[in-house]
Amino acid sequence: MLVFVLGWTTFAFAGLYPSTLAVPAIVCVLLAIAYRLWSYGGERIPRLDVCLAAIVGAIALQLVPLPGPVIDRISPTDRRVWQQLSLSVPASLPISIDVKRTGAALLVTAAAFVLFLAARRAFATGGVRIAIRGVSMIGMLLAAIALAQDATAHGLMYWRWKPIDEGPPPFGPFVNRNHFGTWAIIAVPMCLGYLAAHTSAHRHRGLEHAALRRRIATFFDGRALGLTASAALLLVGIVVSLSRSALAGIGAAAVCGLLWRRARGEHEGRAVWWIAGGAIAVLALTLAEVRPAVLGVRLSTAGVSAGNRLLIWKDTIPIIRDFWLTGTGAGTYITSMLLYQRSSPGWLYNQAHNHYLQVLSEGGVLVGAPVFAALVLFAREAWRTLKDDASGMFWIRAGALCGLVALATQSLWETGLTMPANAALAAIAAAVVVHRPAPLTRS
Repeated sequence: MLVFVLGWTTFAFAGLYPSTLAVPAIVCVLLAIAYRLWSYGGERIPRLDVCLAAIVGAIALQLVPLPGPVIDRISPTDRRVWQQLSLSVPASLPISIDVKRTGAALLVTAAAFVLFLAARRAFATGGVRIAIRGVSMIGMLLAAIALAQDATAHGLMYWRWKPIDEGPPPFGPFVNRNHFGTWAIIAVPMCLGYLAAHTSAHRHRGLEHAALRRRIATFFDGRALGLTASAALLLVGIVVSLSRSALAGIGAAAVCGLLWRRARGEHEGRAVWWIAGGAIAVLALTLAEVRPAVLGVRLSTAGVSAGNRLLIWKDTIPIIRDFWLTGTGAGTYITSMLLYQRSSPGWLYNQAHNHYLQVLSEGGVLVGAPVFAALVLFAREAWRTLKDDASGMFWIRAGALCGLVALATQSLWETGLTMPANAALAAIAAAVVVHRPAPLTRS
């Protein structure tokens, strides 16, 4: 069911259009019921879960109409913004300046948290490897579609549909190539982490004196080949998409993985050979698809792109200052830009190009405080879990954590996590990192 939700949201235009999210929403409700997510069996509720519930509750509070004196006290600018955006202003106002967008953001956020809690409980009794194999298969198909579409579809999604919003050509089912990069930089380290765990668990001693045919057959097992192919195709997709933020993210994941490998003190020969072979394939496929000069030009314009982002961040600061306590409402950044944007006339900023700034502008202290607390608690739990894990699950956890590090790095320049498909994958990766095996009991 977890893989089904991930596959549906990914290929259904990454969940960008609300009409595609009905089926995943129903499945999330069924998962919540099946795993009884509201019950902890008498155990203490983890503080991370409390923070996640607080985030959902804070966004829901942004939708509640409050009496005029209350809203004027906690968010003095709210009434003025409502007057500029609406013909009539009701006596009771919600915190959100765009109720429809905040409602949609609330549903997506709640669904992502349900997916995380359900995945963590499911993984406690097994299924982590099955889930990552599902991610690998989805990633392989996603990258193949994206590369073929980029080469032949002339700006159409699935060779048929034109994106509703104008902008750069879509990349696969993602309207924004940077959002494709978000999906890929989470998935690639997960696949490589599973590859390292798989090759470590299937070592074959004493093959140095075996026949060459047997050694080759032992080395080239189907699972390792599939994981390597998926990671390689996704990496090619990242380069071909020319997403600089995704390249920065995958670089951060690589550094994180090397540090874990050095700290672990293990040298997995077969995994290294598989990764080296995949790197050669990535280089060959990339050179066949993209000329080095094109990539060089793209990277050389990073300074111009940074300047544009500084203008966006400069226009975002006044929002944070005016709505520091309550925010403008989750999902309302594009609405607030109708009034606050001062630079680049003729264009409307639909995202802050920095997820941390966007959370502050949309959520203020009300949402930002539990988000920050949840990040700190998750980081602490992830560190403890990996430090205590001496099993073969270590490299799978480490790969998922490297993917989340890549996401955190990319979020300095992009807001890819706002896409439901990326949120679903991040939720599954987080559950892989912090899940704990259920204690064995005798019947």
